[in-house]
Parts: sequence; structure tokens; C-alpha cells
Amino acid sequence: MVMKIVALALAIVLAAPPCFADEAPLLPLVPYEDQGNFVIQPAKFVAAPVYGVGFMLGAFVCLPISLVQQGSKEEPVPHDREASLICGKFTGVAIGWPVYAAVGLPLFILKKTFWDFPKAIKNKISPPKPEPAPVPAPAPAQ
Repeated sequence: MVMKIVALALAIVLAAPPCFADEAPLLPLVPYEDQGNFVIQPAKFVAAPVYGVGFMLGAFVCLPISLVQQGSKEEPVPHDREASLICGKFTGVAIGWPVYAAVGLPLFILKKTFWDFPKAIKNKISPPKPEPAPVPAPAPAQ
């Protein structure tokens, strides 16, 4: 019985990101915005299923409000400002962003220690050579 519940939960977590990719707001890249793909991509990859679960939880909690809104509107479905979508987006970001930040921290430390620090030392010891000025092309003969 427990294994079935774990398998169902795992299936939901793994299926969540593709299901909500269109509606999902971008996770704020605040702490690692200039760190490159070595830090950002793995952090986003790990945070995506957590974001999806948060989206589903928030959407489920606000579903009754959305159903009441649906009865009062005459616009075609779906409404982009439905309470369930808004709750889902904010809950997903509220749960997914801390995971993103926590996963990116060790990668950030590794990058700073083994890439940026040696690069800064190398540039301090021997500054990069300036690029030569471009030579103008000769004027065509007439």
C-alpha cells in the first residue's frame, strides 16, 4: 500500500513540470542571475518538479473560488486570471524558489572556488593582452 502511494506521488512530481510549462511564471533567478548555466540549469531542473507540486496544491486549494468565478463570467474558458491559476503560480514559486536557491548554492560555491578564483588570480598575475586595432581595408581602385 505504501509503495503504491509513493509511486503515485513520484508520478505526480515527475509529470508536474511539463503539464504546467505554459502557465508557469519564470522562477526568479535573483541569487544566481549572472553565474551562467553551470549554476542556473541544474538548480532550475531540480526546482521544476517542486514548483509543479506547489502549483497543483495552490490550484487545488483555490479551485472552489475559480468554480464560482466560472459561473459568473460569460467569457470563453480558460480565464487567465482565475483564482486557481494565480494561487497555483504563487504557491509554486513560494515552494520552488527556496529549492532553486538551495540547490544552486553548492554549485555557486564550486564555481567561485574552482573557476572564478583561479581565473582572477591568473588575470592578476598576467593581465589579458589587449586586442590589436583592426586594420582598415584598402580603398578600391577606380
